Amino acid sequence: MRAFWCLFALGILLHIPEGQAQCLPPFESFVLEGSGMEYCLYFDMEVKRDWDEGRTACNSLGSDLADLDYEDLHWQVISYIRKHQDMLDEGFHIGCSDEAEEGVWLWTGGRAVEMDSGHWYPGQPDGRRKENYGCLYYDDFLYNSCVNGQKLYSICMI
Repeated sequence: MRAFWCLFALGILLHIPEGQAQCLPPFESFVLEGSGMEYCLYFDMEVKRDWDEGRTACNSLGSDLADLDYEDLHWQVISYIRKHQDMLDEGFHIGCSDEAEEGVWLWTGGRAVEMDSGHWYPGQPDGRRKENYGCLYYDDFLYNSCVNGQKLYSICMI
């Protein structure tokens, strides 16, 4: 929340006109079609990390692993990845887990993950106690349950 207010204040100081992207590098703007809400995402492709390490890296930037359960945000992310050749054969950690309670998937902010939304790869999540962390995996980039300790890139979100 502190990061939001810092960005808001910076926008006021820089006199960024309404409707223009207010994401600061390395974050990029993703605007939801229905509501017009803007989310700032960073595809951290510096180092492959496990889920906890990826979350720590995002936190160091004033963000968290991405919560993609907003309108068309997940579909925009898939489109973005498909436009970047270096991302096509990769996987990305996102901000959901069932680590606290098996089978109860929550975003890092505590909101429930929509399980019947069409965002999950068919048959996922499937790993029981061995796969507790959400990720997007090539070639479709739908939600998957990933093995604990799996090294992937991360998607951070403000």
